[in-house]
Amino acid sequence: MSAAIPSPGPARLLFIASSLEFGGAEKQLVTLLNHLDRQRLRMHLAYLKRGASLRPQLREERLEEVICCDVRRGIDHRAVQRLRSLCAARGIDAVICVNPYSMLYGQLARSGRSNVRLATIFHTTLPGSYKERAQMLLYRQLFRRCDLLLYVCESQRRYWRTRGLRPAADEVIYNGIDTDWYSDSRPQAERLAFRRSLGVGDDEYLIGLCSVLRPEKAHGDLLAAIARLRARGIPAKALLIGEGPQRPVIERAAARLGVAAHVQITGFKEDVRPFIASCDVMTLVSHAVETFSIAALESMSLGKPLVMSDLGGACEQVSPGEHGFLFPPGDIEALTAHLSMLSAQPLRAQLGEAAARRVRERFTVQTMTDRFTDCIDRLLEAPTSTLAPGRGERARPRQLA
Repeated sequence: MSAAIPSPGPARLLFIASSLEFGGAEKQLVTLLNHLDRQRLRMHLAYLKRGASLRPQLREERLEEVICCDVRRGIDHRAVQRLRSLCAARGIDAVICVNPYSMLYGQLARSGRSNVRLATIFHTTLPGSYKERAQMLLYRQLFRRCDLLLYVCESQRRYWRTRGLRPAADEVIYNGIDTDWYSDSRPQAERLAFRRSLGVGDDEYLIGLCSVLRPEKAHGDLLAAIARLRARGIPAKALLIGEGPQRPVIERAAARLGVAAHVQITGFKEDVRPFIASCDVMTLVSHAVETFSIAALESMSLGKPLVMSDLGGACEQVSPGEHGFLFPPGDIEALTAHLSMLSAQPLRAQLGEAAARRVRERFTVQTMTDRFTDCIDRLLEAPTSTLAPGRGERARPRQLA
């Protein structure tokens, strides 16, 4: 066990997020705040932009305060001043930022307060757009001034270390989920009735994908695989759980491939569990962005084998042939082959049970919060001189342990 935090009473943390809109990083933050130990940590939350679709899921009674900074774009100096005042008035010990844009505000908020530590939870592996790649040139300098950089998988840490990202210290904390919540205790008859309500017959093969309908999620690849499976005589259907700007594009693609009658888009669902539970297999077919998918963990926890693009930390979630299969992003033939194999019910059951066990053994919310608390304990215990390398230094990132 780690030593107690050397300050009177619980540590005081300010979390900063870009928004509380639905997304993997934001969802992980809400889960973290909902489960951290209030006896050891006093938590304040500031989100920069107005979007707050996840706020109803936040257990605000556990937090000291929640504020929206109402930032419209760029650097809002009023928001910076508000965060600085909050740090001073509340005696904040550490600022915890989610992703680089929030880190920019965190650096400004603690400016001139050498006793305030700064940590950043980083969720990105491959920057998507040209704009994001250009922004990383600025953010690299800010990362060097972080006292602690928290990655969400080992593959991500290796990627950025080899590209010269040099914070004072780094650690890996895997995303975790509430496995009690992501379970299905309904009677079999009730499960089958829900599945039939989706228009899926008992002998049909239902393949799911749960994500926002955005271009990088590559829903069209799954539709192409559905068309190939049906051409081989496998009665495959697709259930796309989510909503987003790509919906018209996806609907046109389904019509063009001749599978519109076999594809259903649910729209946004507050509770995705019954929809995932109705599927035989779950997929993630993204071409980019995925680092350590929470949606994958949720599907595995519900006992579903996973077929997913080999991106980011996918290989740390799924061992091929044991919990599901991995395939090169964009390789529709490989995707189709794996889905064809899983059309056999005994194999699905075997891999689904193993997937659920893996999540319960390694990727629970309790494991995540314990690891986070331990990292923060050691961050606050570390002498200031060992943190935040100066402008001329190029020290290799170290682990706090």
